Amino acid sequence: MRRTYSWWKTSTLNEVYIMKKNQLVSFFLILVLLSFLSACAVQSSDIDSTGSVTFTVPIDAEMFSEEAPVRFRLWNADQLEIMHRTANCAVSYNVELQKEEIHCPEGVEYEEVTPEEIIIPVQEIGTSVKFESDQIRVGERYRLLITGLSNDNCNTTSASIEDIAQQVDITFEDLGWATTEMACP
Repeated sequence: MRRTYSWWKTSTLNEVYIMKKNQLVSFFLILVLLSFLSACAVQSSDIDSTGSVTFTVPIDAEMFSEEAPVRFRLWNADQLEIMHRTANCAVSYNVELQKEEIHCPEGVEYEEVTPEEIIIPVQEIGTSVKFESDQIRVGERYRLLITGLSNDNCNTTSASIEDIAQQVDITFEDLGWATTEMACP
């Protein structure tokens, strides 16, 4: 006995096959997405927002003058927000009153921001400087500014980075050092 299928039955079988194939592909994509999301959840759960961050900064001490220290200034997320909010405030000097005056746009109140500061004499710098922050926690945005008197004893050499502390130990590779170019005597 020979079976013959009509054209519409063959077409329906192809459609069923395509539907099953699409369901399988959809299932696979959902599985991949869930795997990705669970990996993100595990990674974010590894962040300890109570832990202090340790910074390691590679430094060529020969860039700096031995007559002055190198300053490391750190601002945390709250301080960066205040600085952003008060960025349009201006400081002027009142000659009659012999004092500085701060003028802010309407609705903005000036707030003083004092960064965490680490000062290290150039003579104590080897190939890198390592220090632990009292303010920066894992998962928090920060800004690090490093400044010092250049080896010409006139200009300033500096580097700056703003980022989010992703881990407890942060080691910088290349900070892109810059030096001012004033006409020195």
